[in-house]
Amino acid sequence: MTAASALPEADIATVRGQIVGLQAKNYPSGVLAISASPVWSGPEHFDVDGQTVRVRVAPSVLAIRDALTERNSADWIVILTDRESGELPAGVLEHLIAGRLSNLDPWPTLRGLFRAARQEFHLLSLSNDAARAVLRDLDGTLPPAPRGVLTNDHLFASLSARKFGLSTGEYTPHNIALWSMDTAATARFDIWQQSTDPALLEQFYTWIENRLGPLGPTLVAVWRTRGPGDLVPLGLVAALLGDSSASFPAPRDITVKVRTLLEVALGGRSLPEQQLTAWGNAVTLAVSGTNAPDDVLRRAENAVRRLHAEPLVARSDVLPMALAPRISQFATALSAAVDSGNLDTADNAWADVVAHRAAYAGTPDAPRNVQVGAAALRLLRRRGLDWVTPAGLADWVTYYRQDLSWVDDAVNDAFVGADDGDLARVADRIVTAVRARRATADRLFASQLRIEGGHRSTSNGLLYIEDVLDRIVKPLTVPASGPTGGLRGLGQEGPAASPVLLVIADGMSAAVSNEVVIDALRRHRPQWQECRFADADGPYAALAALPTTTRFSRCSLLTGALAEGGQNKERSGFSDWLQHNGLYKRGPVLFHKGEMDLITRNHALADAVREAIDDTSGRPVVACVLNDIDDALDRSDPIGTTWGTTSFKHLDSLLKAAAAVGRTVVLVSDHGHVVERREQPSVQRGQQVSARYRTAEDADSEAREDEVHVTGSRVLSGNHRAILAVDEQLRYTGMKAGYHGGGALAEVVIPVTILVNGSVPQHLGLEVVPPPQPAWWEAERLITEPTPAPVTSKPVKRPKPAAPPKSVAPTDGLFEVGSPATAEKPAPAERDRVAELLGSELFKQQYQLFRPKFTKATIGGLLQELIGSNNRMPSSRAAEILGVKATRARAAIAVLAQVLNTDGVVVLSDNGIEVELESGLMFEQYGVAP
Repeated sequence: MTAASALPEADIATVRGQIVGLQAKNYPSGVLAISASPVWSGPEHFDVDGQTVRVRVAPSVLAIRDALTERNSADWIVILTDRESGELPAGVLEHLIAGRLSNLDPWPTLRGLFRAARQEFHLLSLSNDAARAVLRDLDGTLPPAPRGVLTNDHLFASLSARKFGLSTGEYTPHNIALWSMDTAATARFDIWQQSTDPALLEQFYTWIENRLGPLGPTLVAVWRTRGPGDLVPLGLVAALLGDSSASFPAPRDITVKVRTLLEVALGGRSLPEQQLTAWGNAVTLAVSGTNAPDDVLRRAENAVRRLHAEPLVARSDVLPMALAPRISQFATALSAAVDSGNLDTADNAWADVVAHRAAYAGTPDAPRNVQVGAAALRLLRRRGLDWVTPAGLADWVTYYRQDLSWVDDAVNDAFVGADDGDLARVADRIVTAVRARRATADRLFASQLRIEGGHRSTSNGLLYIEDVLDRIVKPLTVPASGPTGGLRGLGQEGPAASPVLLVIADGMSAAVSNEVVIDALRRHRPQWQECRFADADGPYAALAALPTTTRFSRCSLLTGALAEGGQNKERSGFSDWLQHNGLYKRGPVLFHKGEMDLITRNHALADAVREAIDDTSGRPVVACVLNDIDDALDRSDPIGTTWGTTSFKHLDSLLKAAAAVGRTVVLVSDHGHVVERREQPSVQRGQQVSARYRTAEDADSEAREDEVHVTGSRVLSGNHRAILAVDEQLRYTGMKAGYHGGGALAEVVIPVTILVNGSVPQHLGLEVVPPPQPAWWEAERLITEPTPAPVTSKPVKRPKPAAPPKSVAPTDGLFEVGSPATAEKPAPAERDRVAELLGSELFKQQYQLFRPKFTKATIGGLLQELIGSNNRMPSSRAAEILGVKATRARAAIAVLAQVLNTDGVVVLSDNGIEVELESGLMFEQYGVAP
């Protein structure tokens, strides 16, 4: 007799597996006696594939005989007995399948579960207990083993996906970190861990450790000791220890203390330096690239405090509490730069701020400290450059559009106010100095405005607001050429005009326009592109009618001539211009605020507006007026507003509607504005009908030093004379959030932007232009691009590049192609997919958009070497190729990732140790064929 305790217990999974195996061997029914402990905790009856099974326990031969009497009561009788085969008489054996006892061997059943004929050597380390645990944990339909061989990889992949949501192919440190932040998934793991056999759990840990490579022992040690939910929180503490960056040094005794406490928390396990670094980098990358749950970051910060790691926290790119010390360090460096003029340390400190996950630099979500820090650093860069005095009014308009409007943009950003006291103080020093120069520029401009602004001139190269329709909009309506292109429908005459949507943002200054256009290009790229006519020398800007109020300037814009009036005058004047130019056939074409807001429930645009935009043949030019900015000047805070397309009630919807029917968009203003900064001195002088201009009774009316007296035909008030406020603190009415009507650059210069969706129509003579930021806006651009020369009275046009020889494909200057052979054709060159990528339109757009400091040849060299080294290379080698310090490798790769990672697809990344490239996905994104 065999001791019952030495035999395994049968369960429903193993019994079911035995029955399925017999069915596969064409046994229709019968009695199955299994050598097992004579105990049963499962149901007495159950079904297997439509057949009934009855289980009986038999601790004696007599009990076996008794069970045999029930063999006709079910399709299968299963007898669990601890009797040995020698104890069973022939009269019993002859009733059993195969005439013998069956062993409770889990392996055939396990293979059958996965429809495998064979299994790999040392599957589950040949642990019967682990195999039986798998049979208990898994049932139902499972993916069949590849090629009929059951392996640990396939078994645990199925188990992990079924029991706790760890999907196939996610067995890398990065993906394990992502999975561990899913509290529902880790809770399922905890349940499985408590219910499964310890032998199977041990086999799982061994398997996953091997799959995770060099980092496996550390991650599994944390997993065993603290559970999977602590992989990321404690890993973020490990990242503080593994950071060798000189930006945030710390005494060795602090790092030793924190490291010791961390090892104690992990049960005394020693963590080598390389393991700490790899662990920290893996979890940091996981948190950086996803919306990490707040609970994970909160537990990480609690771990920082528990392990006394606060002095090291500034090293983290992701912990929320790390941003404040980085801001503090930046403020110190910025203060030193104000005095020394050397911005290197401040630029490096700012790079550390921007690298933080919570910085959101350049987005509306950026915290106050980040907004103010970015603005202060930009203004400090600008302070060190020349402040030119242009020779004429046209040059002043260009100078403001290209440069000084960005100064105003940065000043407004700085005025949101910093929470960090040191940053607020140094920002105030910088802003005060720059605003003094800006005020001087406004007064110098006003002097030129007094001389030239009152009269039209055909020789100064100015674009006047009354000429925008003729010089910008009308050329965009040129019909497409070709035998069929642009023809109207049946019964219509002549080719169809190319459709245009004119969007007038009332009160939009050039500084606000800068923000709106960049937002449109970034959020909607690569669909929307900014364009200019090929012979243009820079971004368009027009001179407003004087005084710079809606009644004069918008009316002049929409009538195509100097005019004064309200909406009725604008509507009739715009209709007359369209009819005069053959651009009107039917229906309303100009929509003011009232018509724009007549929206049917659940629609983005008013029906009349949508119908007009869709009617490209009958209404090739449609105009819409948006009052969001003008309204903000009355009752909001334009300083604290980050202007983007979503800041307008209807602009996003207008862009989408225009794109749907192929309309070119012209985004323009009627006048700009100055903001109320609520500071002293803020002057209200008299009580006039307009906030920023007052009447001038005669030519001798005196203007003070902060005003300008303008006269002439372009001055549309009363007697063609007016006194305009120049200094932004001056106003003639009560306090509001902002004002317009005066003679400051921000009010007089009108931004004009052409936006094209998709491919640029060749017949319009347009070319795509890079983002308009000046060189000083970002440090990288300041390094790689020369400071623009002072504006002259006659801007020199850029020469067009010569076309390449037809026999030689253009290479964008990346690689030498040699001289064309004259005697015989050269052999076909081996295909260079990287060169094709760098020459693609999408890459050119990305490169122009983000303007990395690395040349295209350098980027190409990095990609070639990455591909040649199986898409991986040490970060130190990448730094060497890019020509940066090893400590700045991650920041450099982050810059390149902005260029290469399009539409949310990550093809280039850095885990802190290696740079990784998804080359196949990259070529697919850029349309480079295999």
